[in-house]
Amino acid sequence: MTFLALNGIPVPVVEGRRRQVNIGTDSRAFSGAYRLGRRAVRQEWEFRTPPLPRDEVLALRGLVAGDGHAVSFDGDAYTSRGLSQASVTGLVFQGARFGGGLNLAVGASASWSMQLGARWTALHHVFSSSAGAWLHIINRSDGKRWAQGGPSTNAGGLSVVSGALAMTGATNAVSFDDVVGLPFEVPDAWVPHLVAWHSARRWSALPFLVASGSFLPAELRVLGEVRDGEFVEFSHNGARVVGERLEFTLREV
Repeated sequence: MTFLALNGIPVPVVEGRRRQVNIGTDSRAFSGAYRLGRRAVRQEWEFRTPPLPRDEVLALRGLVAGDGHAVSFDGDAYTSRGLSQASVTGLVFQGARFGGGLNLAVGASASWSMQLGARWTALHHVFSSSAGAWLHIINRSDGKRWAQGGPSTNAGGLSVVSGALAMTGATNAVSFDDVVGLPFEVPDAWVPHLVAWHSARRWSALPFLVASGSFLPAELRVLGEVRDGEFVEFSHNGARVVGERLEFTLREV
């Protein structure tokens, strides 16, 4: 079993520590008696990765920090960070892949100014009326695309222009669900994990993440914080490269 995974993506770690955070203040009375002011207990974990290549470090920084937006369409079309549509079109409906979804007329578009930048990854579900099924689509800024986990030329109605993410209705594809925009390019090795996780459940409401793995008895909702990085030279795929060891913190929420 993977020691640590965030939203289903395995995160390599070489060391870590757990810290218990007590909510409330303990004190002593004038008589010296101990007063327990603890109202709740939360956990924090600090981790350190092995040396990683630059592209993986950049993606891992974005993942841990919870960067990006997720749109679940549960009642409205706001993102998990409260961003509304730049172009208010489409109809939110129930009975999509994970509850709420968005219907668009053929040729109509809905967009969000997510400020994804030049390097990005987008995930979403689109209903194919020709296939009679919901399809999982991944788009990446370098032009690579995946449908149901396999290489594809189908963007699934998604486009990103100047950092704004848009969904456009097309023949046989007018229903969308759980749209996710990440301002970093995920490595190819992450794709099977993304597909497995996102095909089975919604993406987390960014910046919140779902932590899992053998370091926990059960899945937990966390917030991540990227801390220090140490630049090191190491062997990677038979070559000497300069990479980075990353330190980060996960906090139970």
